[in-house]
Amino acid sequence: MENLHKNIKSASLVLLLDATWIRVLAQDKAVLIAYDTSIGVVDYLIRNSESKHGYATIFRRLAKIGYKPICVVSDGHTALESVIKTLNLPHQRCVVHLLRDLERLLGKKKGGKLEGVNKSIYYTFRDVWFTKRIEDIPEKIAKIRFKKKKWIVEWFKKTLPDAILHISFEEKVPYTTNLLENINGQIKQRVKTMRGMKSKTSLHNFLKILFYFRFYK
Repeated sequence: MENLHKNIKSASLVLLLDATWIRVLAQDKAVLIAYDTSIGVVDYLIRNSESKHGYATIFRRLAKIGYKPICVVSDGHTALESVIKTLNLPHQRCVVHLLRDLERLLGKKKGGKLEGVNKSIYYTFRDVWFTKRIEDIPEKIAKIRFKKKKWIVEWFKKTLPDAILHISFEEKVPYTTNLLENINGQIKQRVKTMRGMKSKTSLHNFLKILFYFRFYK
């Protein structure tokens, strides 16, 4: 957490959270990463699973230093979402992940395409989620009419507040977790070139170099 200690005054307090999985010997380990949009990675934990306890630990450690996020951006993992609700923090859901959830709910199979009304639903919801002006939202929602798919409309309405929360902030709040996804991808790529990790300690040392010495942002 050296990066946070040194740069906390420059932090945006917009916090992205996600986990990536790294194989250590014969076991998969979850690396939980906390990323501030201004100063980069501010904390991480290595755990056996992506759990509520792990995410709660990260929030507790950040709070101890004085870091209080004004908004959390995530993919909506149930464990993390539960902790965010408990802490009563504003939560921006990653729209890319919402689109993946929508595809799954509409029955899209891997390598397949959405057709007919399902395709129309997908692009209608997508248009609303990617709206940049809050004034345009009511008009777009009023046009949503899928009488034979009322259940998916109800799901859409339930997810909408978390999908467009970023519009309500003066600060720049991303509506995807792409910044962190890119880091996760690079971690996996580097670990692959190293032919995996031999121990939890070697993984920790690798991440410490990556995050703390290079101030990965």
